[in-house]
Amino acid sequence: MREPDPRETPLVLTIAGTDPSGAAGIQVDLQVMRDFGCHGISAITALVCQNTAGVRGFEAVSLPTLQGQLAAIFDDFDLQAIKIGMVPSGASFEVIAAFLEDTGGSIDVVLDPVLASGDGRASLHAEGWFEGLERVRPYVSLLTPNAEEARAILGGSPLEEGPALARALVAQGWSRVLVKGGHLPARADGGVVDVLADATGERSFEPLPRCEADVRGTGCQLASAIACARTRHADWAQAIDQARRYLNELLHRQARVIGRGRPVVVRAKPPEG
Repeated sequence: MREPDPRETPLVLTIAGTDPSGAAGIQVDLQVMRDFGCHGISAITALVCQNTAGVRGFEAVSLPTLQGQLAAIFDDFDLQAIKIGMVPSGASFEVIAAFLEDTGGSIDVVLDPVLASGDGRASLHAEGWFEGLERVRPYVSLLTPNAEEARAILGGSPLEEGPALARALVAQGWSRVLVKGGHLPARADGGVVDVLADATGERSFEPLPRCEADVRGTGCQLASAIACARTRHADWAQAIDQARRYLNELLHRQARVIGRGRPVVVRAKPPEG
């Protein structure tokens, strides 16, 4: 793929599942990409039956269909970044790994390891998921687990602190890890601290005000925002900082209850005039 022209609109791909409520998955990823001035391109991995109250089930997209989507994208677009969200199975990961290998490993890839619904009540992965995750690891630039996901990827680790989890994942072979602090015990100041680690060390970001509402789709939106911000920032820490502040602002200003379940980020504005 050719080098992007800085005057062009960045092309960012999301590989993820759907959300009919528009609060998570492919639907919200594309909204984030629009907010960042990027053109969103998508490949669907699974059709998820969910609303603001929860997940009712999902059906994985067939492997030939997933492969066909990615092949069509590869043949046509010069991507600047890729975000990976829900991947339903190890076999789906195999297809994605082959696609990432074809890109030559030159594109930033942000992977949000979705294991379950945000409330933790519904599993969103099938047999072979962890083995499949290992297949894409060499191509992932940044892994963005919450604490529970980090412990699961580490094989059920008893570690509790964000920095320790981030270091352990880097030691496992991930090139760069951002452990999100939203699921960790509240700090005395009430802030949320995310920790970035790579082979050179670790960094704890400035605490941001915790949103008390249990808003859906936060992991999807943060990973997509980071992927988009990377098209503007050469430094990973700068890209992550911009994405964190963007999402935190939305959580405090744009979270709305639109259904009978958890609140969601609503970007729609009334028409002028």
